[in-house]
Amino acid sequence: MTDIRSLERTLSDNLPWNKARIKFVARFLLALFSQRTINLARLATAFSEAASEAAHYKRLQRFLHHFELPYAQVAHFVVRVLGVTGPYTLALDRMNWQVGNLDINILLLSLVWRDIGFPLVWFVLLHAGNSDTTERIGCTPN
Repeated sequence: MTDIRSLERTLSDNLPWNKARIKFVARFLLALFSQRTINLARLATAFSEAASEAAHYKRLQRFLHHFELPYAQVAHFVVRVLGVTGPYTLALDRMNWQVGNLDINILLLSLVWRDIGFPLVWFVLLHAGNSDTTERIGCTPN
């Protein structure tokens, strides 16, 4: 598939990750785009390798559980791939979702380009309500 190789090449040219990580992230991104969901069971069906859906599901779980996203690398990648030149427009937003009795409160920093916000950095706040200055300062990539 040419699209996957092109995506792998773009990731490899812009991120200092090993080949296995690049291949997995490329497939993960294509699964997200094609399935239009973050449901891991559905994403596992989009992987085309010979392994079972259960194996792909486990692999997705392990990746999300153990991989710490290098926000600064991802931010540089997004800027390079989009070809955005400064000055940059950044948006800092807080969103709150309620799932049953659970509040999920997220602080998100996005790059705004052509009226679209591209998430760069996000933090789950461990409390309800607004963030404070210390939390907002911590939201900027190094």
